Amino acid sequence: MIAEPIIHPDGGGLAFLTITAAEGAAVVMESSKDMFAKPDANAKTVPLEGYRGYIPWGASDDTPQTVITKVSKSPDLSTNLLFNIRSGYGNGIMAVRKTVVKNKLVYSPVIDNKEINEFFRNNDIDGFLNEQLVDLNYFYNTFAEIILSKDKSKVVELTHKEASFSRLEEMNPETGKIENHFYSAKFYSNETPSATDIVATPVLDRKNPTLDLLRRIGREPDAKTGKVREEKKFRYIIAGGFPSPGRFYYQKPQWYSLFESGWYDFALLIPELKKALLNNQMTIKYMVYINEKYFPAIFAEEGLTTKKEMSDRIKKEYDNIQSFLSGAKNTGKATISKIKYTPDGKEEPMIRIVPIENHFKGGEYIEDSEEVSNILGYGTGVHSSIIGSHGKSKTINGTEARELFIIHQSMMKPFRDRLLKPLYVVKAVNGWPEDIDFVISNMELTTLDKNSSGATNTAGGQEI
Repeated sequence: MIAEPIIHPDGGGLAFLTITAAEGAAVVMESSKDMFAKPDANAKTVPLEGYRGYIPWGASDDTPQTVITKVSKSPDLSTNLLFNIRSGYGNGIMAVRKTVVKNKLVYSPVIDNKEINEFFRNNDIDGFLNEQLVDLNYFYNTFAEIILSKDKSKVVELTHKEASFSRLEEMNPETGKIENHFYSAKFYSNETPSATDIVATPVLDRKNPTLDLLRRIGREPDAKTGKVREEKKFRYIIAGGFPSPGRFYYQKPQWYSLFESGWYDFALLIPELKKALLNNQMTIKYMVYINEKYFPAIFAEEGLTTKKEMSDRIKKEYDNIQSFLSGAKNTGKATISKIKYTPDGKEEPMIRIVPIENHFKGGEYIEDSEEVSNILGYGTGVHSSIIGSHGKSKTINGTEARELFIIHQSMMKPFRDRLLKPLYVVKAVNGWPEDIDFVISNMELTTLDKNSSGATNTAGGQEI
């Protein structure tokens, strides 16, 4: 049962309420809880001519686009992921020499190796890192493609392959390994591509891609036969990412629990409820009670007899009441109520004005919004105070924010190590010096008395 406002035809804006039998409104949303109900290990292979077929990504083979769409609808979730992407990037990938000086690990940037510098420049390694970080944070899956020179003596290209357009072939039951990576824009459009729609590329062994590649190009003997073999291929995929338990083909980020727990749906529901409240609530300041004898008395006193005269007089009286009760100039005025007495001496008000308390103060759902924002931050590993406090504690001081940021960046190392793996494969094939390492240095905030810029570059806890 809901109260439905009915506008009085002669009321000059006044209204009265009637109770109707209409059902209350409900907001129905698609639940996110069942997005990952079917593990990919049990997924049915989609046939693909010439191959064993590919494993769908999710029960409906639409997990990437579903995640991207859902993230785009949540300001908290999209901002948290962007923060993790940017903080994971640090100052980009740097080639360094790692040495020990006085029992301390020291990193020195490599500026004198022309081949490494050219490789970084020609392959836009910073852009490669950015793209890999996006897929790592959204999906925990990354795909990097290496392209060899014609004589297979060097890796000449290192490129990013979009995870959303990628699928993996069903593993070889004899070896237990995934042998091919399939790439097609149709995967993102929920179409089933044919063999002519995809680019198939061999996948290197996930556990040891470097040794696998060296064997494939004839630099290391085969593990089983002991013989050297050489494949007639020049492109290979390094399937990386961050591991998650129970997943073989496509990983599952821990922050997907925000979908499965229902917190994501709750986060979207709050602005919808707030919008509905603002659009539909009635703001009524006064309730005016008029005795049924009130207007007949006026009609008799003023000699009104026709229906039009009485209708016009009712409207005029309503307008007078409305004018009296509204407007800043009427604030603080006294209210006069007409009262008559019944034969037994009881009061019988002819008109009574009662103020109505407005329970909607404009701050509805603030606490709910703060709570869900903190949960989304917790789920994605982002302390809310670093990007804008949502909690009751509000802001924190600069020292606390700096320490939180340093801790956050230090926790990025396991993810960064996964992203640097392709470069170590390139290093082994290209024969770069053994003392060369790759790091993603941090922009470490400090105080102005220690550094005039307020920041230093560090890697492994050491200043570069």
